[in-house]
Amino acid sequence: EAAVPGPNEAAIALSRAQKLMEKYKIEAAELNLGNDIGEIMLKPLSAMTTQTSMNLLLSIIKKAFGIESILHTRNSKIQTVSLIGPTDLLECCEYIFTVLSRQAAAAIGNYTSTIECEVLLETFHNTRLILSIEQHVPVFYRIALEPFVFFLQIISEELDLPETQGDYNYLKKISKRFKEARIEAYKKLPDWRVTELKRLFSSKVKEKKNAFILGYFKSIEKKIEEYALTEKTENSITAYISHKYPALTQSRKHYMSSSKAAIEAYQKGVNEGSKVTLNSAIKDRAPRILEVEMKI
Repeated sequence: EAAVPGPNEAAIALSRAQKLMEKYKIEAAELNLGNDIGEIMLKPLSAMTTQTSMNLLLSIIKKAFGIESILHTRNSKIQTVSLIGPTDLLECCEYIFTVLSRQAAAAIGNYTSTIECEVLLETFHNTRLILSIEQHVPVFYRIALEPFVFFLQIISEELDLPETQGDYNYLKKISKRFKEARIEAYKKLPDWRVTELKRLFSSKVKEKKNAFILGYFKSIEKKIEEYALTEKTENSITAYISHKYPALTQSRKHYMSSSKAAIEAYQKGVNEGSKVTLNSAIKDRAPRILEVEMKI
């Protein structure tokens, strides 16, 4: 596995790239250079191949550098990403894409590994749901939920303690146990009931994960100064995209659910994103995205 970047690496990279961008603007003015438009194609990390997360990441790069992007997909999964803009800025954009991708993948991976625990706690605190499962699906209750009843009373109190806040290893263990118990219970149930229960729990997991991702990227985006391109450069980028990708359609926007669980997950994403600061500098270059491999 590749080393997970430190919490400030993405911010450091952004700061460095902004300095390079300012340098470019000065040099371009002094040399009276034109705004040549180019394109680089990058391969996303496996953890960043959903359109929701990638669009949010790219919105940060667009705001910081004024470039445009295109997602190349297959079966709804992103295969490659094109970044389009002034050629002198694309190296900076590639660097930021690399670092932000790695940083986001690590944060999302950590949170995803604890979602099962959060879902279990939310189920436990939903008295009506617990009673309904106990009455209508007693096998599932006996195997997947009943063993956790006393345990959850304890960890509900422990999770409010400062020392357990953000303890991913602690939450991962609970998540793993609950998932294993669910899978064992499914083996004792008819297919239609398994489908029903999977829909219940998977929808909660998906809702919370999407809310966390949204909060994470929005927290970072709020800290970035918007980079205003000249009208000439904007027109050049638009002309480039229209010529090379005439059939391109606009991507759909993604909105967050307003449930209590989603709002809590969103806030956790905001908290993780807030750890990224934008006031440092770095000299060494990041590896090219095609050379970066990371398993979550």
